[in-house]
Amino acid sequence: MSSSRHFVLSFFGPVITGAVFCGFIWLLSSWLERHHISPLVTMLVGGLVVGMVTRRVVRNCVAVSCPFCGGKSYEIPGRGNRFMCRVCGKDH
Repeated sequence: MSSSRHFVLSFFGPVITGAVFCGFIWLLSSWLERHHISPLVTMLVGGLVVGMVTRRVVRNCVAVSCPFCGGKSYEIPGRGNRFMCRVCGKDH
């Protein structure tokens, strides 16, 4: 995967998974209300948690191809959209 596609995935992935989670909660809203659980609060908190987990999974598990050697590069923690190759050790 290229770094630009990784950026798009890391930006839209959490938004899409959060929206899917909120849609799922919306479908279960009558069941949640019967059990005295607020669907709106569940959507807010759960959407944020699902978004953060998705971002972390994309950062740690989706590899970018290294432009120098073609190896697998992963995002450097604390440096947004910067990657370090696990094969040659160069960052890009």
